[in-house]
Amino acid sequence: MKIIIADDEPLARERLAHLMTEINDQYMLEFARNGLDVIEQFNKSSADIILMDIRMPGMDGLEAARHLAELDEPPAIIFTTAYDEYALDAFKSEAVDYLLKPIRKELLDKALKKCSKLNKLQLERVTLQTQESPKRTHIAAQIRGNILMIDVDDIACFQADHKYTTVQYYKNNLIKETIIEDTLKSLEQEFSDEFLRIHRNSLIRKQKIESLEKLQDGHVFVLLKDMPNGIEVSRRHVAELRRWLKS
Repeated sequence: MKIIIADDEPLARERLAHLMTEINDQYMLEFARNGLDVIEQFNKSSADIILMDIRMPGMDGLEAARHLAELDEPPAIIFTTAYDEYALDAFKSEAVDYLLKPIRKELLDKALKKCSKLNKLQLERVTLQTQESPKRTHIAAQIRGNILMIDVDDIACFQADHKYTTVQYYKNNLIKETIIEDTLKSLEQEFSDEFLRIHRNSLIRKQKIESLEKLQDGHVFVLLKDMPNGIEVSRRHVAELRRWLKS
């Protein structure tokens, strides 16, 4: 059985590894320092179980778990935490496995035997109940069974295309494009302070706006930094976009 131990504190990783070896010295252990590290490790060689601290710098454990839960074959996850009892009520109500630090060997052994795979809704509800700002730092796309992580700060726009949403983002001074499963409505709700609705099928990053262009036929397009083509602005959103540009 392959297990990833994720914690930003080296001593915490070492202690967990020691306990795991005492329980079963046949476990194959790998280590990660934050949520992004976990996903990178999982992409290289998928794990059966992930023991993951909740509070880690960069991408935390809850966000990493939400991304992993979107996979067709997600791992089982056990959170390790120093949260107070009030916050842990959310984990209990959603049947999410957790261990309270400092971790005891007998409880770890029990958790390893009963841990389960989590679904996206469970994790979203726990996140909303335990974090002041449940907004993700990254957007996930599935590419041939792996998870492609896209930093939200690198995204230029989201566009709805029938049943899918396309995300255009900057990477190595180039514009890349991929498909994600998030709806435009949910993205607008989550990132309303960073992105602006300009059309029923388009959200654009406010800080990437360069100018507006009005064609002879009356259609208005917004030009984004380093993007070769403008994106159409619907008539009902033109005034709002102009107000934002003046503010």
